[in-house]
Amino acid sequence: MRAYLVRRSDRILSLGRQGWLIFLLAGCQFDGRQMVAAMSDAMRQNSEGEMAVSEQPGLDQAPAPDSGDIGEGDLGSAQAQNDMLGSDEASAEQTPPVVKDGDQSETGPRPPWNSPYEVYGDRYVVDESSRGYREVGIASWYGEKFQGRKTSNGETFDMNGISAAHKTLPIPTMVRVTNLDNGQKIELRINDRGPFHDDRIIDLSFAAAKALGFSGQGTAPVVVEALDALNYPNDGVLPKKTPNIYLQAGAFQAKSSALKLKQDIETTFMLQRLNATVRVLESELEAEVKLHKVWIGPILNTNRETMISTILSQMGLSKPVKVVAN
Repeated sequence: MRAYLVRRSDRILSLGRQGWLIFLLAGCQFDGRQMVAAMSDAMRQNSEGEMAVSEQPGLDQAPAPDSGDIGEGDLGSAQAQNDMLGSDEASAEQTPPVVKDGDQSETGPRPPWNSPYEVYGDRYVVDESSRGYREVGIASWYGEKFQGRKTSNGETFDMNGISAAHKTLPIPTMVRVTNLDNGQKIELRINDRGPFHDDRIIDLSFAAAKALGFSGQGTAPVVVEALDALNYPNDGVLPKKTPNIYLQAGAFQAKSSALKLKQDIETTFMLQRLNATVRVLESELEAEVKLHKVWIGPILNTNRETMISTILSQMGLSKPVKVVAN
């Protein structure tokens, strides 16, 4: 049995009646999101003058990693679901989670869930502001295995509600998520931390993933944009954003094929002196079945879109799939 101590600067943060805050991991696996939730809950109670150590529900069971929690019946057999949920996290050696209390922001002290924290040996610093945030990457989702447990800010996770987890956006932040596979959009609030995978940028509740049309699969390529007008209503009238265009140039089961096309497109763009971002994003359709898609964007105007489409046609590629975000 191992005990983890939370340290604040050069002294140990005292939270319990007996003087030490101890997280016990009795031979079970401990998910990164639960680390952050338990730490934030305990520190929040300490900041309110309470001297009781918080208990994270469900620590007697090994949680699934936040890799797109697949509900029963979504992908067939239980074995397929287990294969899809498997990750290096399940067997990784855990490092002590450290959360810095009393972090300062523009408006004063920040709550514990917006302070720097550490999970699996990686340190995360929460953004001071979400203004102008936009990121393209891979989304996953989580559901039954976390149902009823606490989110990082102490709320109760409801898989049938609309919410999401993000590693560094301030809690709460309202965002719009666009599924690049089908163009569907949803607006939701960040209230949790995760996903702790290098290649994923947001973890959605089951209901949010269902609204975006990918609850039957593990991951999907998305655009995540902060809604400045909702997050900062006192900023006055904000300039209207120009819709961003994304073009899918190809999709392959073999990642190597997608990477080769990406390189070819980048080389052609360089010769044409055209500056555009090209990336490979994946859609995990079922256990061990992935599509690696080559996306170009954001493209800021229709003239640039026409130019890129013409270049792709000259390269012998079929007409690209177009998705408009915003």
